[in-house]
Amino acid sequence: MDLLARRLPTKARFTHKTLQLRRTPPYYRTLTNATKPDFIPSLLSVPRVPAKPGNWHPTLVHSSGEAKFTVIRLAPNGGEVPKHFHNAGWDYFMPLQGQAVIEVKTKEGVESDYEMKAGSFLSVGPGDVHRVRNCDGAMEAVGSGIASQLPKNIAAVFPRLHHPLIEEREKV
Repeated sequence: MDLLARRLPTKARFTHKTLQLRRTPPYYRTLTNATKPDFIPSLLSVPRVPAKPGNWHPTLVHSSGEAKFTVIRLAPNGGEVPKHFHNAGWDYFMPLQGQAVIEVKTKEGVESDYEMKAGSFLSVGPGDVHRVRNCDGAMEAVGSGIASQLPKNIAAVFPRLHHPLIEEREKV
C-alpha cells in the first residue's frame, strides 16, 4: 500500500462522516518499469522481469490510456505467450531478435502460422486467438508488442503495414 501511495499521490478531503481520497495531477499514467519515460536507447537492453507461465518475460516499457508497449522475451526451446485473445484491442508484433512463430485463429475459424524475424510486422485483431512461441532452440527471441484499446477507426490513423504474410492472410 505504501508503494501505491507514493505512485499515486492523493489529498485527503473530509466530507460528512467520510474520508475521501482524490488523486492529484497528473491523472494519466505514463510509467515504465524499465527506463525513464519516452526514451529507450535500445529495446534489447531493457531489464528482464520474472517469467510468466510459458516461460516468457513481458517488460512494460510504456503505458498510456490507449496502449501498452511491451518488450517480450521468449526463452529458447519453446518459450511462449499462451493462447489468448482481446475483446476490443489490437496486438501489434515487431520482432527485434531471434525467430518466433505467431499462431492465429481468426473469428471466422481460419488458422495461420506466421514466421516472424527481425524486421517483420504482424497485427492481430480483436477476437482473434493467438499464441507466440520461440522456434529457435539456441537463442532467446525478443520482440516488441503494442496492445491497444483504440477505436475501430484506428486503421485510418495506423493502417496495417505491408508484409507478405499479412497480405496472404487478407486474401483468405
